[in-house]
Order: sequence, then C-alpha cells, then structure tokens
Amino acid sequence: MSLSFSQFRDAVEEGIASGEHFGVQVALSRKGDRLIDEAIGQNAPFEPLEADHVLLWLSACKPLMGVAMGLLMDRGQMELDRPVMEWIPDFGSKGKEGITPRHLITHTAGIRGATLGWVPRPWDEVIGTINYIKPEPRWEPGKQAGYHVDSAWYMLAELLRLIDGRNYGQFVREEIFSPLGMDHCFMGMSEAELEANRERMAWIYDCSGEVPEIQPDLNSDASMMALRPGGNGRGPANEFLLLYEAMLRMTRGEAGILRPETARDLVDLQRVGLLDKTFRETIDWGLGFMRQSDHYHPGKVPYQFGSHASRASFGHCGNQSTAAFCDPEEELCVIVLCNGMPGEEAHQVRMRGLLDALHADLF
Repeated sequence: MSLSFSQFRDAVEEGIASGEHFGVQVALSRKGDRLIDEAIGQNAPFEPLEADHVLLWLSACKPLMGVAMGLLMDRGQMELDRPVMEWIPDFGSKGKEGITPRHLITHTAGIRGATLGWVPRPWDEVIGTINYIKPEPRWEPGKQAGYHVDSAWYMLAELLRLIDGRNYGQFVREEIFSPLGMDHCFMGMSEAELEANRERMAWIYDCSGEVPEIQPDLNSDASMMALRPGGNGRGPANEFLLLYEAMLRMTRGEAGILRPETARDLVDLQRVGLLDKTFRETIDWGLGFMRQSDHYHPGKVPYQFGSHASRASFGHCGNQSTAAFCDPEEELCVIVLCNGMPGEEAHQVRMRGLLDALHADLF
C-alpha cells in the first residue's frame, strides 16, 4: 500500500501559510512498517528542514524518566512507594515526608510551585530549591493531581543519580538512546556533542506574535547543554520514533531494554479519573506516560493524541510544538515535531488537526 499523506501535508502547509510554524518533522510506523519519515517546510529562510535535523521535544521527553525508573525497578534498585526522604532527607522538610517516587512520576506530589524555568542553574541549587519548597496547601499526595512542569522530574533525576551514580543525561544516553539506536538524540548535550551536531541543530520559533522570532531561551548553546530532565530532550522525529516502536514491542511481550511486564506497568493506568489542576481537565496517567483521555471532554482535553486515538494510547506531548505516542490497538507509533510555538489555543487546534489528518490519510 502506498500512502501519499496528502491531508497531512495540506495541514502542514496551511500552518506554514498562517504563520504557526515554518516546518514539521513527521515519522510514523504501523505494524512495524515505516510509512512516512519526512520533514516539510523550512528550518530557516532558504534552508529546508531536513529529516535528520535535531529538534527540541520539550515535555514530550518526560516518558524517558518512566523508562529510566523502569530500568532501576528491573534491577531491584527502585521502590516507587518508598518515601523520597529516605534517599534525600532534606526533601522531607516543610511537610513533604510522605511524597514517593510514584507521586512524583504521576504528577500527584503537590509541588508544582517549584518551576525552575529555562535559565540554566547549578544542579545543587535546583535540588536545594525543591527540597525546601512547601507543598501546596491541603494537597494529599496521590489523591490530587496537577501537571508538574519540571520539579518532579528534577527530583526523580536526583534520585537516579544517587542510586546509579550517573547523572540523568549520561544514564539516558547509555541505557536508552544507545541501545535503541537513537544516536542523534540528547538529554542535555555536552559541549563536544553540540559542536559535532551544530549543523544539524534546528531552530524553534515563537510564532505567537505578528512577527515570528527565534526563541532565545530554547536555542542558546547554554540551553542546549542544560540538563533539564522534564523538557530538554532533542533529536530527529525518526529516531524518537524508535522509543515508541520499542515500547510497543516490549508491551506485547518481546525482549527489550525493559522486562515486558515492567513496560506494561509504565503505560498501564496508574492515575485514573482525577481532575488535573494545571490543565483543568480530567487526564489519566501511567508512570511518566500520559494516557489518551479525550473521552472525558471530547475535543477539549489538551495535549491529546488526536480525536481518533484509542483509549489504550500512551505517550506525551510537548509545549505548543510536539506530539509523540503509540496506539497499541492499531500498532501505530507517531511523532510530530513542529518548529513553531503559536500560542496555547492555536497549538491545540493545530496539533489536533495534524494528528486527525494523519488518521484520515491512514484509514
């Protein structure tokens, strides 16, 4: 079967014409077959966006932490229901003594206030800030939910460092990216990696105003090298897809970097029916992976995997730019990376349209 993906291409071109983005990378496989692996549009004026450009994933990188925790679980090094303060005593201050890794990775810990932003800061300073923040008033961990932009992921990365000895970026590179063949994917680049890949680095633009501008906080050398566990993954869509293809195989029982039962635990429902106080919609979650939750409020739940993804779908999206997911019922894996951030409302309409167009092209 030969597919032209004409509806998707038209939707991308419409976004280019309306100023929502300059270009889009897309990679998609179904039943193990790569059906599209392309870049459409431009990276910069007179420079086409290529399929091997390294694009920023933003929060779409969050499931990597679930995989990292799964690797520690498989090795008997991680207990998700053990209080974090047993590893990091200072974290137990200010009423956080009951928070566990499970609460952190399901966005139910109640420490959303520790949002560190994109300005690089020393690691110890970041961890110290989170250790001494107060939890939100009247928040019972595990009973209330609210998306944590970065605080929970910093603490999980610090736990991993204390348990394993490697920082999160090194761990992800050696234990996830390298075994899966994600050779041009990064979680905080070293100076040498940045120089070796500089010609491949893609721009990301703020397209929310009248004149699109390069996002300085996202495109600077310091930003590309920063270790920001919840939002600074980068790589081409075709290599990012390898993660979801591997997750699909492992959840179906095949051998991989995780035990199949652990892979299934990561994507199975762990948080169900809770109103997310950040997104103000009910959203279900696995361990680091978001679950398709559009059924709670069709067409209104943000950062979903389109209108047609099954409720078994798992993945994660990134701020105003990216979508990455697997629909196991269709044996479908999808990555869409846009290089323009058009504003929250415009993005939700744009990405839903792109994903729905892919579905229409396929089915």
